[in-house]
Amino acid sequence: MKKLLAWPVAAATLSLAAGLAVLPSQAAVPAVTEAAAPGRLSPEESEALVARVKSLLPADMDARLLAVQERLGLEEQELVGGVIDPSDYQCSPGSPVRDWLESTKASWTAADHGTANLISTLKPHLLDALLFPRPAGPLVFGTGGQDTTDITHSFRDLQRFWDIESGDIELTPFHGTVLLDQARLFQVFHRAFGFDVTTSTNLAGLISQLANQPQFDYGNHPTFTFNAFAFSNRGVPFPGIGQVADKILMGDGVLAGYRAVGLDDVAAEAIVAHEFGHHIQYELDLTATTLPAPEAARRLELMADAFAGYYLHHARGSALQTKRINQFVESFAQLGDCSFDAISHHGTRNQRLASSLWGTQVADAARPQSTILPSRTFGQLFEQKLPELIAPDAG
Repeated sequence: MKKLLAWPVAAATLSLAAGLAVLPSQAAVPAVTEAAAPGRLSPEESEALVARVKSLLPADMDARLLAVQERLGLEEQELVGGVIDPSDYQCSPGSPVRDWLESTKASWTAADHGTANLISTLKPHLLDALLFPRPAGPLVFGTGGQDTTDITHSFRDLQRFWDIESGDIELTPFHGTVLLDQARLFQVFHRAFGFDVTTSTNLAGLISQLANQPQFDYGNHPTFTFNAFAFSNRGVPFPGIGQVADKILMGDGVLAGYRAVGLDDVAAEAIVAHEFGHHIQYELDLTATTLPAPEAARRLELMADAFAGYYLHHARGSALQTKRINQFVESFAQLGDCSFDAISHHGTRNQRLASSLWGTQVADAARPQSTILPSRTFGQLFEQKLPELIAPDAG
């Protein structure tokens, strides 16, 4: 698996195959060259623009989307045969941060949901962040830049703490406002999907017009960026683009969610530490396993939780004390999931809680306390502990 979703959020999946027209000729589609004025569209206007986007997509768009997702390891919506018995585990899909995200969409119309689903299916802002170099200028994390210091300092400290080669990892913001940047959307449609210039121009203009509405906070709505990613394409060039850097992406939406539920003083640091744990797995080839997909994904996510717990509590890491560690553990556990058949299953709340706390306990046991375990040794200890961490807990 090339890329791991660290904070999965269930979202409606929109099939683009049904009712699609064949790609129009360039002459039939006028170019959109001016940015649309911000403002709320009527449901009828939104539905018309969504229909126009679909009319511009080729009949094989589902296949193109699948090809791009497979190249990047974005198969999180794919389901596989049941492997984990759900009746063995305590699991509740609700959490304060998920409830908060749903509350931000309470006033949306059916047309709004349709628009958001279309954007989330095409993922142009995500593909922009993954495939292309970040724009020049200072790094800004969070919609107002409020998470920049915590994230950049944590990333720097993680590079010093762990014994892997990490100088090639690019720390990258994931902003929804990219949905208003037609130049960046254009390169996604033209270079990632291979559309012609006119079609790419039109799609960029239409998507930006749909996103540039107050109910979507003019692109900044958290639903578009409620995620964080560790990404590595393992040196395999992406067709039409070339080499893509190893990255950690930090979404504005997930940071806003944790701020809303009062965990902003620890969540950013914890998320970066978790994502860095995935890069340890890539570097040491700890992703290799014979486990079926849901169990394999759960193993990697819980291991990343443990790597993070160890760093955050270690005397030479963040040295967080009990109160903050409990907050950190809760920040991970809140996004445990009950998708036992999903290819991106991350473990239940209790399993994430146990894995994170086990990492802190290993840090506590260090003698002398300045000793940092080699990352491979820590990974081996986790493998020995894993059966206990995922033992059935129902009843």
